[in-house]
Amino acid sequence: MAHLSWLLMWFEAISGLRINLDKSEILPVGRVENLEALALEVGCKVGRLPNSYLGIPLGANHKSVAVWDGVEERFRRRLALWKRNYISKGGRITLIRSTLSSMPIYLMSLLRMPRVVSLRLEKIRRDFLWGEGALERKPHLVNWDSVCSDIRKGGLGVRRLSTLNRALLCKWNWRFANEREALWRQVISRKFGEEEGGWYTREVREGFGVGLWKEIRKEGALLQNKVVFSVGNGRRVKFWNDNWCENFSLNNLFPSLYAFASFKEAWLVELWDHSGDEGVWNPSFSRSFNDWEVEGWRDYF
Repeated sequence: MAHLSWLLMWFEAISGLRINLDKSEILPVGRVENLEALALEVGCKVGRLPNSYLGIPLGANHKSVAVWDGVEERFRRRLALWKRNYISKGGRITLIRSTLSSMPIYLMSLLRMPRVVSLRLEKIRRDFLWGEGALERKPHLVNWDSVCSDIRKGGLGVRRLSTLNRALLCKWNWRFANEREALWRQVISRKFGEEEGGWYTREVREGFGVGLWKEIRKEGALLQNKVVFSVGNGRRVKFWNDNWCENFSLNNLFPSLYAFASFKEAWLVELWDHSGDEGVWNPSFSRSFNDWEVEGWRDYF
């Protein structure tokens, strides 16, 4: 802690920025001896878990509904500032799309929103759209599913929070596959390991201390079904299971052949035969096939 204190002083001297230790806290994890002496060494206060850091709860159950109480409170404070009697329906739609849909994005990008929270926030947005006064509930003229549909499909383009939440969590899987040199990606990779190819982490099975990434990892299946691979050297794309050939996976196009494939998890490079002038695909099967059984396969390639 003394070394940390010196580092902070050197940082102030070099950068000219002052660290406000009055707003800083030391948070013990488990049993920490001489906690008060450690805080005195740095000059900060002693805090307790659960707490929050940069708006993210620390030490609290990530599935707890109470984590989202602040979001709902901000919703209601913002609605209190708007004089709804003087806002047209079009104005309300604009405010819902620009403000009420974006306020919970920070938390939704890291935590899975509980269903009960999603229903409460959707109700607030519905009542704001159709209500005329703060305490009045008016009939809803259009089904909320229609309101949340795309404008091209006759909807109003309001983003459904549960769908937006899944998309934001899924984005971390996309970043994991692409930002291979990023520090956060290396930390996650070391902690959970990688599947072959390095596109995803291994499935998270532990029951404690892994909830944050475990929920994010669950959305990896959503990404797998929508991603099309551009083949490079063939060492990171599965021959049968990945979408690399005209946006389809071969196990879905040729299920009967896939059932008898000897190496269902083979990489592209493993099944490419370089013999001849152009090379040829050479998958192996557990039995021989008649010509009519592989006719579609040959025509496809």
